[in-house]
Amino acid sequence: MRRRMLRAERPWQEHAALYACLFADPAVAERLWPHERRSAAQARAAEILAGDISHWQQRSYGPWVFFESATGMFVGRGGLHDAHVAGRDCVELLYAVRSEAWGRGYATEMATLAVAEARRRGLSELVGVTATSNPASLRVLEKVGMRFGEIFERAGLPHVLGRMRPIV
Repeated sequence: MRRRMLRAERPWQEHAALYACLFADPAVAERLWPHERRSAAQARAAEILAGDISHWQQRSYGPWVFFESATGMFVGRGGLHDAHVAGRDCVELLYAVRSEAWGRGYATEMATLAVAEARRRGLSELVGVTATSNPASLRVLEKVGMRFGEIFERAGLPHVLGRMRPIV
């Protein structure tokens, strides 16, 4: 088994600066919200953190804040979140990695941990969404077992919808 590179923490208000750093990163914001101004992405960070904290309070699971195990460096946010995607209520697999940490396998590890949590919770289905123009994210979803079939529009761009059954 591969050694874990990341340490996950439940998000708290004390993580506000980390969320702001992540979502104000121009490269991250461009991937997530390509048509928004940077100031809008920064404002969205506070909303996302509040939503993550609330999700944990209501559901006892949600996205985590991830740190590199060896150095303690903040890497990103990822996990599970209730969502409404392509006209259906579902649980969505999320991940966002600081751009300076791209290409090191962190998103794959975040996604793998989230799938394991979905299995532990007995979730019958998990979805993942990525822009068709983001092959790295598509590869992460493929690595954790997502199967693709539907393309839909989100944020003004075509996105691929992946689905998987975490429990077999």
